[in-house]
Amino acid sequence: MMLYEQEDNNKTIFLKDAIIMCDNIEDLRNQILPMIKTQQEQWAIKVNEIITDNGYTKKGFADKCGVSRVTVDKWCKGSIPKSRETFLRIGMAAHYDIPRMNQLLQRYGQYPGLYSKSLEDCICIFVLNNDYGDEAAEKYQYILDRIKGNIIKENIDDQENVNTDDFNELLLKVSDENELDEFIYNNSALFSYAYHRFYAYVKMCIDANYKDFASSVSDMAEGQGWSSSLKQCVSAIRQNKWYPTRNKIISLGLHLSMDHDQVNQMLELAHMEPLCAKNIFESVVMYILEDASINNMLDVESDEFDPDELCRYAKQIMEEMKIPEIEAFISELEEIDDEW
Repeated sequence: MMLYEQEDNNKTIFLKDAIIMCDNIEDLRNQILPMIKTQQEQWAIKVNEIITDNGYTKKGFADKCGVSRVTVDKWCKGSIPKSRETFLRIGMAAHYDIPRMNQLLQRYGQYPGLYSKSLEDCICIFVLNNDYGDEAAEKYQYILDRIKGNIIKENIDDQENVNTDDFNELLLKVSDENELDEFIYNNSALFSYAYHRFYAYVKMCIDANYKDFASSVSDMAEGQGWSSSLKQCVSAIRQNKWYPTRNKIISLGLHLSMDHDQVNQMLELAHMEPLCAKNIFESVVMYILEDASINNMLDVESDEFDPDELCRYAKQIMEEMKIPEIEAFISELEEIDDEW
């Protein structure tokens, strides 16, 4: 591990421990948050680093990423790309390998890392592993367009599931496009099955924690007044579509009264990093979950357990913080409007 990576890890551990020790939100606001760069500041540093390290002009970098020069100017000032696909193109333009691409996706985009049982990611892993250099983005799009229209989605039950680590190892042995075509054809059903574990975990938490309050995700959503965007993300999961954004997963955890470990488990199943103390918004979420646990808000066995209490508490704390990065999230909780 390089020195700067060790220093980064040490700072993250320090911040995490410091958040747990906060007695109130004033401690969090005054002692912890000033030590954390905003997500926009971190991204501006990163994208300028990519441009400099690769010797790009802003125009040349824009061409590689399939965006305008104006867009790159905005990135360099802290505007964060709006899609995971754009981050993939940025990583390819930066000549990243698989570990660095995963860090880019997870840390800066707050998206899932590369997952070999996703068709798009399977092709991306192949391209990165076979070092197409400056042609990586074009090769990725060419292969994806060619294969996507021809893939045969067989009955999931007719194909044996494969351990993800074993699947990764098999994919990394694929050396040319003909082998890739055969690999994808032979495993086509797995790409349809890829995201069931995430929804199964959500379902399990509802069954375990809310059997006395709701019998299904739909009942829970209706009873708690979930936002339409949150309902849509759950619907997409049920239909085997791509995962929602990181903030949607965190929102889901708050709506389901999950503790810190359970939220991290959901993020892991979505191939994302755990809650990060170096992110201003997530440091506040960590404080909320820790305080809620200490005050028994998450004790589902208690006769006084209220499945809406965590959402109401989270909204109260976030409104009191008055921080732009947090205010954008409050809309996810707005429809929980019981008196606090």
